[in-house]
Amino acid sequence: MAANNTKLLFLSICSGDPALIRRWSAAGDLPNLKAFLGQSLVGEAQALPGCYVGAHWPSFISGCHPGHNGIHSWEQLRSGSYETFRCEAATYAQRPPFWDTLSAAGQRLCLLDIPHSRISADLNGMQTVEWGAHDAAYGFQASTAELKSEILELFGRHPVSGESDADRDAEGLLEFRDELLDGIRRKTDLTLHYLKQERWDLFAQVFTEAHCAGHLFWHTHDTSHPRHAEVAAVCDDLLLTIYQAIDTALGKILQEVDAGATVILLANHGIGPKYGAQHLLEPILLGLGMSAPRVEVPRPPSLRERADPVLTRVWQSMPRPLKDLLQPLRHSAVDWVTGDRRPRSLIDRAASLCFPVQNNSASGAVRVNLIGREPAGLVQPGREYEALLERLTSEFLALRNDDTGLPVVDGAYRTDDLYPGQARSQLPDLLIEWACTAPVSAVSSPSLDQVTGDYDYCRTGDHRPEGLYAARAPHLQAGTAGPVVTCLDFAPTLGAFLGVPLTGLDGRAISALLPPVARAKAV
Repeated sequence: MAANNTKLLFLSICSGDPALIRRWSAAGDLPNLKAFLGQSLVGEAQALPGCYVGAHWPSFISGCHPGHNGIHSWEQLRSGSYETFRCEAATYAQRPPFWDTLSAAGQRLCLLDIPHSRISADLNGMQTVEWGAHDAAYGFQASTAELKSEILELFGRHPVSGESDADRDAEGLLEFRDELLDGIRRKTDLTLHYLKQERWDLFAQVFTEAHCAGHLFWHTHDTSHPRHAEVAAVCDDLLLTIYQAIDTALGKILQEVDAGATVILLANHGIGPKYGAQHLLEPILLGLGMSAPRVEVPRPPSLRERADPVLTRVWQSMPRPLKDLLQPLRHSAVDWVTGDRRPRSLIDRAASLCFPVQNNSASGAVRVNLIGREPAGLVQPGREYEALLERLTSEFLALRNDDTGLPVVDGAYRTDDLYPGQARSQLPDLLIEWACTAPVSAVSSPSLDQVTGDYDYCRTGDHRPEGLYAARAPHLQAGTAGPVVTCLDFAPTLGAFLGVPLTGLDGRAISALLPPVARAKAV
């Protein structure tokens, strides 16, 4: 090992699936991860129920759940209205990043591409945002103009950063694979460059390439997926290819820290086939009589709607050098195309007892049209509200996939039970965990006539709530099983490790990861 004296190294594989990591490690496909897991305390990281996809990184960053932080999705309902807005998490979060407190306490930090973050002013160290990212909100930024220029000069732009979703044929998937591999190589070089620069108290890097690959390459991995045959003759398991590249990157990074460093690896939540019934949520609520249909006034497609597919095709056909050159203009073009445009809802929210709100796609969400909270509320708070939620829960749990006879919903959770707090009024009222056992094109229940509809988006993989974490340090015993944790627990853990107490958080320090002195103080 090299003699780098970084105190605490945090690495993450965003949407790294724990089952795939364990299986491929055991098979020898991920030799560096296999070695690291064998040297570490390893435990389960369980996602926040009902809103884990959109809430994970904002909750990780703040150490607070959505009821206190106010973030549950990339698109949220605007308070006091029926309108939605694009919710850039770091802009609208109601709790600050944990690293602001660490920085103020004099800790030296290097934070690279933590998703859904933005640049912290006067950080004691260096920071980048969205140099390489799955989700685009701010575009590539760095803590100083000089740092940004240096990164672009030394490493260029990441070939894939935000807006990776697009319909691709087999050849297009291979091109996207190559872009992700190039991005991983560049990210590895960038990480090593700044890791070696000085002794950091906390150094963090996140590999979001697994997130992009999980969404778009699942059907190349899963031979039982309905779309596997489309690509089987041309593509091998592209998901494995990306995991192997990240494994190689992790091996190079781990070689640069000495034996006295503590290393924490987080695969925050997993990935699997995109088989949920989110695409049927609106017709389900309409069929149950819970929502009122919207009267649609016919109109021709807007200029923005016509431009969207054209610009997407043009971008995909560009050679990589031209993409690198035009990348700074891409975010502006995307912002113009998307603008305030939202998918056309089937539902008149103001005339409904309840209505769906965006909650990413792995989980559904329903908001009650509550008197005193919504502009044209129809449901009285108290007994009437509780009865409606009880009925909704019962109805969703009774839904069956007509092709398999299996339940469509794994669980339905009241937000009041999970995420109380001053930001609770900004959240949905009921959170729905979809079962993902098989494709869903028709559902029914004893009180719902059959509702049909095909899923037609480009993603073939979607998130699962299970994750894992592993920690290697001189004070930790290899092979130890760690406790079950959530994303809320890492902020207080990192703070306790560095001797900086973080107060007012929903998470608790993972005492099993701490040295004895820090553990005693954290209790």
